[in-house]
Formats: sequence, C-alpha cells, structure tokens
Amino acid sequence: MSNEHHENVVVNTNIGIRFWKSVTNASGYVPFHWHSSIEIVCVMKGRLTFHIAGQAYVVNPLEFIAVPSGIVHDVANVPNTAFVLQIPLTVIEPYIDHPENFVFYNGHKDNPAYQQIVKLIEKMGDNQRFQPRAYRFNNELLFIQILKLLFTRLATNQNALTPNSRIKDVIIYVNSHYQQPLTVSSLARRFGYNANYLSRLFKQQSGITLIKYIYEVRINHFYDDLLNSKISVKLLMRENGLSNEHTTRKIFKSCGNKSR
Repeated sequence: MSNEHHENVVVNTNIGIRFWKSVTNASGYVPFHWHSSIEIVCVMKGRLTFHIAGQAYVVNPLEFIAVPSGIVHDVANVPNTAFVLQIPLTVIEPYIDHPENFVFYNGHKDNPAYQQIVKLIEKMGDNQRFQPRAYRFNNELLFIQILKLLFTRLATNQNALTPNSRIKDVIIYVNSHYQQPLTVSSLARRFGYNANYLSRLFKQQSGITLIKYIYEVRINHFYDDLLNSKISVKLLMRENGLSNEHTTRKIFKSCGNKSR
C-alpha cells in the first residue's frame, strides 16, 4: 500500500539522477508524500515551505533543502523557480554506505558548505541549460562535489525521522478518500489505533493534527477546482468533503498565510 504515494525517479542526465528547473506560476500545496530517492530543492525565486518530521523549513531564494529517502513531507508554495535534484540511492551507494540512513542539517544557511552547494547547483543549472562541449563531464564533477559536501559536512548517519509505516498508510488513505466523511475516530478504527494515540502519533510525526491535515488536503483540491471550474462554491465545498464552513474558513485562512 505504501508504494502508492512515493515517486520513482525518471532519470534525465548522464549521471543517473533527475535534474530540472521547476517554474511554478501559482500558489499551491502538495500533501504529505515521500520519495524513493534523496531530493534536493534549491529555490531561485519565490518561497517554499516544507514540513519534515514535525518541523517547518522555509526555503527562500538562494537556499536549498535536502529531503532524505522515504521521509514523509509536504510542501506549500508561492509562485517560484527552483532547481530540483532527485538522486536514487543506487547512485550514492558507491560513495556512501547505507545512504538511506542519513539525515541532513537543513536550515544551516551560514555554513560555508551550505553556501557552496547553492553555487554548485546554480552552476549545474547553467551547465544543463547551455550544454557546452564538455557538459556531461561538468555534470558529473559538479554533482560529485555537491554529494561530497552534503554527506560530509551537512549530514549525520542517524535516521530517526522514518515514520511509523502505519502512519504512511493513514496518509495514503486520507489522500485518496478526502471526499468521504473522515474523523479521527473512524480512521483509528480502520487502522487499529486508539483515537487519542493516533492523534498524538500523527502530530508527533507530521507536525500538524490529523484533522487539520484532512482539511488541508480537501482545501487544496477545493482551491484547484475553484480556479478551474465554474461550479458554485457551495457545491465545490460539498464535492471536496468540506461540510463545516466555519472550520473550512479558519483553516483556509491559515493555509493562505502559509502559501498563498
């Protein structure tokens, strides 16, 4: 079941990783998910906000974040431009034993290694764009420098972030059934938890309450439908499981402060 909400890497470089420039023209929110790779996102314009293991990280221009493989995270954004690297573990294994066990020191923006990585990612973007005669060599050289700095200066081999696998199943269920009536009690019964325990566990591992997450998923779909549909607001709310207008309005405003 957990395989439904992670993303496999579609390689587009000679070094076995996916690297691209992402340009997003609208605000938005990507619900909790995870990757089978290590993901590095370096913002050039705009702002992204990640939640990883209950902690929020705001990524501003000329800053990056590194997300370990298999770690649940969400992303809120305003219009932005960013470089994205998705790195399969098999690419890292020749250099680092058990790369899946590493976590990264995100937010250490004053660390010289952090600043060097930003510059190297920018150079990699220029190299990919202009493709000089030796650009494949350049790709590999730049990537190895990024990898070395990341794992030797901004990482530790103590992966305490891996969430309870059942929490991933809860996330998958909410993401797929957000239009249906969902409560903490009904989810607890479905997954064999005590309701209070599930609430505490979800908040501990995600940083937000389960009820708020359910509403954030619904509001994200409602917002997208609102931009792309002529259906009435009340009908769109019902179609996206938003039956409580007061709660919806309250959480929509908090989502607006975060990403829109």
